[in-house]
Amino acid sequence: MIHARTILLLGGATIGLCVVAVPAAAQVRRFDIPAQAASTGIPMFAHQAGIQILAPGAITNGVTLNGLQGSMDVPTALRTLLSGTDLTPVAVGQAIILRRRDTNGGALKPRPLAFAQAAQPAAAPQEVVPSTTAPIAAGAGEGDEVVVTGIRASLQQSIATKRAAGNIADVISAQDIGKLPDQNVAESLSRITGVQISRREGEGSNFTVRGISQNRLEINGRTYLGPTANGTPALETLSPEILSSIVVSKTPSADMPEGALGATVNLKTKRPLELADLVVSGRVQGAYTDQADKAGLRTSALVSKNFDDRFGVLASLAYTKLDTLGYSYDSGGWTRTDNIDGNGDGVADPGLFRPNRIMARIYDRRENRLTANGTAQWRPTDTLEFIVDGTYSRLSRKRNDTNYQVLLNDNDVDARADANGTVVSGTFNGVTLRPLIYDEPTKLQTTNFGASGKYEAGRLRISVDGSYSKAKGTDGGPGASFVYVVVPRAGNITNASYNFVPGHLLPDLSLNTNFNRDDPAQYRLNSVFDSDNQSDNTGYDARIDGHYDLDFGPLKSVETGFRYEHLSLFGSYPQNTPGAAALLATGDKNGDGIIGLDELPGVQYDRITSKFYPGASANFPRQLLTGTANATAARDGLNLPTLDPYAAITVGVTSIANIKQETTAEYVKANFGGDLGTIRYSGNAGLRFLSTSRTSSGYLAVGTPTSATYKFNYVLPSANVKFDFTDDLSLRLAAAKVVARPNIGDVSVSFVPNTVSFTGSRGNPGLRPFEAKQYDASLEWYFAPASSLTAALFKKDVNSFTVNTVTQEFIPGFSETYGLFNISQPTNGENGTIKGFEVGYQQTLRFLPGILRNLGVQANYTYVDSRTPLIDPLTARRLPLPGLSKNNYNLIAFYEDGLISARVAYTFRDKYLIAVQSAASGGSLYQASTGQLDASAQINLTKSVRLIVEGVNLNKSVTNQYLQYPNRLFLTTREDRRLFFGVAATF
Repeated sequence: MIHARTILLLGGATIGLCVVAVPAAAQVRRFDIPAQAASTGIPMFAHQAGIQILAPGAITNGVTLNGLQGSMDVPTALRTLLSGTDLTPVAVGQAIILRRRDTNGGALKPRPLAFAQAAQPAAAPQEVVPSTTAPIAAGAGEGDEVVVTGIRASLQQSIATKRAAGNIADVISAQDIGKLPDQNVAESLSRITGVQISRREGEGSNFTVRGISQNRLEINGRTYLGPTANGTPALETLSPEILSSIVVSKTPSADMPEGALGATVNLKTKRPLELADLVVSGRVQGAYTDQADKAGLRTSALVSKNFDDRFGVLASLAYTKLDTLGYSYDSGGWTRTDNIDGNGDGVADPGLFRPNRIMARIYDRRENRLTANGTAQWRPTDTLEFIVDGTYSRLSRKRNDTNYQVLLNDNDVDARADANGTVVSGTFNGVTLRPLIYDEPTKLQTTNFGASGKYEAGRLRISVDGSYSKAKGTDGGPGASFVYVVVPRAGNITNASYNFVPGHLLPDLSLNTNFNRDDPAQYRLNSVFDSDNQSDNTGYDARIDGHYDLDFGPLKSVETGFRYEHLSLFGSYPQNTPGAAALLATGDKNGDGIIGLDELPGVQYDRITSKFYPGASANFPRQLLTGTANATAARDGLNLPTLDPYAAITVGVTSIANIKQETTAEYVKANFGGDLGTIRYSGNAGLRFLSTSRTSSGYLAVGTPTSATYKFNYVLPSANVKFDFTDDLSLRLAAAKVVARPNIGDVSVSFVPNTVSFTGSRGNPGLRPFEAKQYDASLEWYFAPASSLTAALFKKDVNSFTVNTVTQEFIPGFSETYGLFNISQPTNGENGTIKGFEVGYQQTLRFLPGILRNLGVQANYTYVDSRTPLIDPLTARRLPLPGLSKNNYNLIAFYEDGLISARVAYTFRDKYLIAVQSAASGGSLYQASTGQLDASAQINLTKSVRLIVEGVNLNKSVTNQYLQYPNRLFLTTREDRRLFFGVAATF
């Protein structure tokens, strides 16, 4: 239902549309420019107009511009400025290029001028896209090099967008994205100041901004719904080649959709009318992964065609086929025990911790990624524009996971514990050896459709936008999906000795068996574990926005709008875990009372691998029994049920999380600007009115449905102001109240049990959205072309962090068989704070002599600290925000001349908390600090064709996770070094 205030807010815009009949114009600005040389007057005009103008020194030399005084729209002002000269403006996207009139006395045909509105900050600032023949920025001297394309041009584009924004934002442009060896969008994001990513299977997966994971992700300013049970996008499915820019808005304005505690990230796809009349480009690269020792393919293509600068169509496609291999040591967690003698005195010592398992894992993957994008853009008149676009992404990843397991016990000999109670070495008799092979497929796909329209008439601008999203997926993930759980036959005994050596990636391990552990005939089936993560999500939204220029003293314009969003999220985690006894009738082919490995359908134990963690320092068995598994053939051969959450399986309907959420929002915003003496200021202030209704449905037990509905209403004020002390030095201040929804999985009513550990998790539909008051300040100095030095301070006062509590419960349908369960459930916690600072620096070193002037550097550093209500169950000390690394930095060096372009990038993030865990489980889980080195280079064979080589993870970075103390090793993983090489062309 639309509130009365919505009608009032939109009514003003409708009345304005009816009464205003002024010729089309862009935003009205106030100008104070004396008549002067073009070399100095053009930069002054560009600054006051809030646009970017590109012009080489050779064109502006000897040209005198007219003076400007007073308020007028930007196109009129530019025509007045250039009147009487032989310069003519040509719009390319949102950039203005100045050119001489042609030799016949006529002007080059200009595209209708459509300027970026610097004084009106939006959720997604417009990027500036120079032509492939674009000269350098206005005011450049005669001796300066003309920048055609490349790294310096893309840096200048990013700077222009950042300067034009009305809020604190960071940007990377299409050229910049294309120059980095990024496998997906998450990795492109990692180059931005304050953004940190986590990796899954060697690729960027999730991200935080200033240590915060509650961020809003958009595609072309719309909700980007993903194929996970939580509705978040799987960024590893989206190729960066289809994007024109990524804008990270760290402070909101009232017109921006709510939902970000850290930042709003807008992924902008390319638009045909922002490109040349005809663009055809493509890239074909071979790929090589060193651990898998396999070749692959990465390719992309784009075709864009404009018709009379009024109608354009664009289609782009990116495809990757890659085989990868990952090595991992995994402890399966740690257990507190009172039954181990840790000091050799013959008496068991209480409260020691030993690993649950010693596991060697080899992930063999075959991956296909497809991303497609299409856009149609129509400007029938200078006042009207329509856009229809769609994006499709799909990731298919097939895995066979060799998991060679040693299940430990408390039957110790010569065990030794350190001062923290960690059993770092010992011999354990009668352990269980399990050579397991998992079939772990992942299929994720997302489809987004959107349509928008914009109408400008005089001082009024009206825009409408709508979108529809569909995303679904199945994701077994590492350690899940299908596996035959096999154990040694009766009488086969294994004793294991281990030793955790500080600094080693995995422990020393020796196995003493009375049987040939590489012989498949020595094992039998114990049970089957069959599981999946399933999701099926739908979303749609619509919004209307009105903007009216006033130029009433410091009040320049007002905006108002309304937005509606509906989300329907379905997630489940079905599991089927039959024991061998239940499968004897089908699986025992020879009637000996057990199911041998040769009787198992869909699995082949036919290979002995000797490649596990090559080069890692440890006396660890490298020869492992392995093979291949096929879940479909196994299910068919044993007549196992499908993993339908409604089927009669071990865990079905209780895992269902069905969330429906409706949100309406209205806003009003005022844009202002003026002068305080010699200081020019601009900014915005407004209110956003938000109402959310959320219904969570599921099952307490089989046949016992339940649901809960909660409603939340908020008034969210925000303000941004910018002070320009000079043309190159600016101070931004911002304050706002923001809200972000909790993870959808956390607000479900579903219950997911673990019938092995007798634990489980349940959501809490009563969780409130995260609320925060945030304060930001940013100082920006643009001291040279494509160069800047920026610093920012930020603080967020967060209301109600989410904390997890554990209670012991009787679960109907499970506890009758398994007993009581320890159930973890999120609850509304206390307040906390997040604060820190950022520093960013980039410079093209044009002042250096000779070829050194082709060098450039980029560097940024972020420090984040937090105070939360989270208490460590083991130490009773206060914990930081999960996912927050205190110290983070990026270092990038590049070289570019007319022939060669090269860049080396190193990304580092400090250790961070992954999850709060119980004291009995060994303490909370942390990830150690890590850094990754990537590089790219190209050789320009012609103006249109270039050779490309790229390297990812050149330093073979290792993921290291531990419980409470570094020597309580939980997991180490090492992924491939990935190389890409090929050719790219643009015509």
